[in-house]
Amino acid sequence: MSRLENNLNYKFKELGLLELALTHRSCCPGEPTGNNERLEFLGDAVLQIIVSDHLYHQYFDFAEGRLAKIRAFLVSQPTLASHARRLELDKYMKVGRSETLSRAFERDSLLCDVYEAVIGAIYLDSDLETVRPIILRHLSWIDGEHLEEQLPIIDAKSTLQERFQQSGQDLPTYYLAQEHGPDHAKEFVMEVVFGNKVLGRGVGRTKKEAAQNAARAALANLDPQE
Repeated sequence: MSRLENNLNYKFKELGLLELALTHRSCCPGEPTGNNERLEFLGDAVLQIIVSDHLYHQYFDFAEGRLAKIRAFLVSQPTLASHARRLELDKYMKVGRSETLSRAFERDSLLCDVYEAVIGAIYLDSDLETVRPIILRHLSWIDGEHLEEQLPIIDAKSTLQERFQQSGQDLPTYYLAQEHGPDHAKEFVMEVVFGNKVLGRGVGRTKKEAAQNAARAALANLDPQE
């Protein structure tokens, strides 16, 4: 755990919080307090306030809509999963045998969840001002100078819609392909379809996030010349 604490740049007073943050529900089915889901819930809220406060002061001339789009990108599943990989959280996650066999620890959804749980654990072990620089250090891994250029990808649904409108075509349609997990930890799979062709598929903790990820996948799959 000392290596992980070094990666996090934080030493826990109560190491059990870190161990709990790394424990997936598949390790202890039927024990709602024995896994990281409550810490994940808390960490999500901590991330929202720290990132929102940072953007509010960093981009003082941005309207609410632009700030919301950037925040959505910064706390999105792929972004947080990339933080988890950089911190090597995937090497420390505790998952049940079935999840291990399916290599679930490679999924963005699980990596995002464990990152949020770790943030929640650091907050509980310290306070908001202690966790703030840790989160901001992770934000610094994203190229801030080019963040504005990434807005078309951040709001991928609008970008995809504009692309079809510019070519005079009908708009693609979004469908819920799958929905699984308990009520408090749902995971949705959305597909964006044009005609009879699936252009992209995305996973998210909400239908909105999954649709954005599906649109992002569609943009990556489409021929730029089309």
